[in-house]
Amino acid sequence: MSPRAKKAKPRNAFESDLYPIAARYFEERGFTVKGEVCGCDLVAVKGDEIVVAELKITFNIKLLYQAVRRLAITDQVYAIIFKPKTKQKMSYWQMMKSLCRRLHIGLLVIDGDNVIVVAEPAPFAGKIATKQRSKVMREFNGRRIAQNTGGITGTKLQTAYLEAAVQIGVCLKKHKKLKTTELVALGCSERAARILYDNHYGWFQKTGRGEYRLKAGKANLIAKENEDIWRYYEQRHN
Repeated sequence: MSPRAKKAKPRNAFESDLYPIAARYFEERGFTVKGEVCGCDLVAVKGDEIVVAELKITFNIKLLYQAVRRLAITDQVYAIIFKPKTKQKMSYWQMMKSLCRRLHIGLLVIDGDNVIVVAEPAPFAGKIATKQRSKVMREFNGRRIAQNTGGITGTKLQTAYLEAAVQIGVCLKKHKKLKTTELVALGCSERAARILYDNHYGWFQKTGRGEYRLKAGKANLIAKENEDIWRYYEQRHN
């Protein structure tokens, strides 16, 4: 008798697995969605409306704490979890719903490709931290192409700063060397002078007063490490 084939072990679920389903949920409601924005797992924007969501595999205190902190940014905050595998008593669902309502946060449960709305955010009378909200929106709006999967860990994040630096790299490759004012005129970030001066990634070399070029070999390195962003701006500045 031939030995039975071993069953493959099911892959463990990760917080990042929640992101595409949650993102689609908000996109279907007219929001633009981006992941890992200033520490928020998911940020969705529609006009002046901002939604922030925190992702966790299971319902726990850390999730509630993170969600409550996000109330400083917006009163539209959601906690998002997988539907528990084991059958829960009605009291468990009531407990989750009651806790979220008392904390003024919404709760979405992911079941396969479906999203179950357990609780909607309740009206929040607390004070919004204007600086923190503005920081999130600057980062959100500063990303034209840079994308991250919300809830992911141990991976290099694409930020608005990185995207701005890559765009500068594209322009310097094409024009050999440019002044910071010329870069801004070409559509690069208003922070171009600061980015070049700081040279956080070690890509740039100063050639004169307010004038820079790419260091030898850096164009290929930037393009390889940031393929999507590089291609986007290369086409835009072609």
